[in-house]
Amino acid sequence: MKKSLVVALLSAPLMALAGPINLLSNGSFEATPQAAGSWSRQDSLPGWLVGSNQAELRNDVVGKASNGVNFLELDVDRNSQISQTVATVLGQWYELSFDYSNRAGVAVASNGLGWGVAGVSSLAPVLSYNGSADNQWSHYSYRFQATGSSSTVSFWAQGTNDSLGTSLDNVALSAVPEPQSWALFGLALAIAVAFSRRRRS
Repeated sequence: MKKSLVVALLSAPLMALAGPINLLSNGSFEATPQAAGSWSRQDSLPGWLVGSNQAELRNDVVGKASNGVNFLELDVDRNSQISQTVATVLGQWYELSFDYSNRAGVAVASNGLGWGVAGVSSLAPVLSYNGSADNQWSHYSYRFQATGSSSTVSFWAQGTNDSLGTSLDNVALSAVPEPQSWALFGLALAIAVAFSRRRRS
């Protein structure tokens, strides 16, 4: 019984820090079935509020997804946007991350992606011309401190309104572990190692 209790106590912090939990729903846009080699215009996406100009959901069309099979493009006939609001804790640090790629064979000026979270907005770093026949994914992340009990994540197409724009995929928002949590993790790991060595001896 004592051994089980020790293992449970040691495992709890390890499990808590095993990996970040994505607070966003449908971050890789997989909740809507899309046949391979096809695309569709979407007025709505599970978890996301879609702008009036819709969004293009793609599966292996002018590139492959970075995570799963679906990815999004926000320049339909004109530039559009998506957003999602999630519960956050005032003062807690979070990390927003996403993958994006210039559309293959399309001028840099036609591409471009804006993002925003918790009242902060910016543009994703400009990518060079994509001369391949596939998406060339880049990963971007941004850490911020929540200013309220909820935070809104948003993305919008930034390039020319010409129906040819940047691809978006693998969007995640997760809490950043506090220093105390990392200290607890280190302590638990040290105890686990010591306990293991003692059992062997």
